[in-house]
Amino acid sequence: AKQIIGTSERMLDLVKKLLDINMLESGAFQMDFYAFDIIPLLDMLVEQYTAPAAAKQIAIRCEYQISRGIILANEQAVMQILDNIVSNAVKYSPSGRKIWVRLTEEQGFVRIAVQDEGPGLTEEDKKKLFGKFVRLSAQPTGNEHSTGLGLSIVKRMVEAMNGRVWCEAELGKGVTFYVELPSVRVEAALGLGQAV
Repeated sequence: AKQIIGTSERMLDLVKKLLDINMLESGAFQMDFYAFDIIPLLDMLVEQYTAPAAAKQIAIRCEYQISRGIILANEQAVMQILDNIVSNAVKYSPSGRKIWVRLTEEQGFVRIAVQDEGPGLTEEDKKKLFGKFVRLSAQPTGNEHSTGLGLSIVKRMVEAMNGRVWCEAELGKGVTFYVELPSVRVEAALGLGQAV
């Protein structure tokens, strides 16, 4: 019964991701943009992954260089993007390693960086990283499942919010994913949570 439930959950996850990517590609994926502080969202996400990471003897460290990270974006989409990147870091990190979640502000953008100490990526991996149904050389370290769709959805969602996403990696030296989203000046964000 446990195996059937697990298979059903994976199938549901795949269907949801296929629907997401179909909507993104057809332009039917509509997002309202709001000014909101990304820090509480990042804190919640780190808390969510602390126990699964600890089960693999992996520590997640936060390094925020700003006290507020107000962005103009869709909160649900940002959550999905960051969830994918942090979960990948946990999924592909060997036991006993660390993951860093960093937050900075760079010329009109809030930048989130998620760095792991996993197996890194080959040059071939890097070329096909954000493609659909892509399986890379790295394997999950705890028998976790991968559809190969996550990063292609991440890229389309980030770009739909006028941001950018990229990756820096070396084979054997881990991976750092960067997501930049448009920042909002604090004075302009007094109506925090208001649609624009």
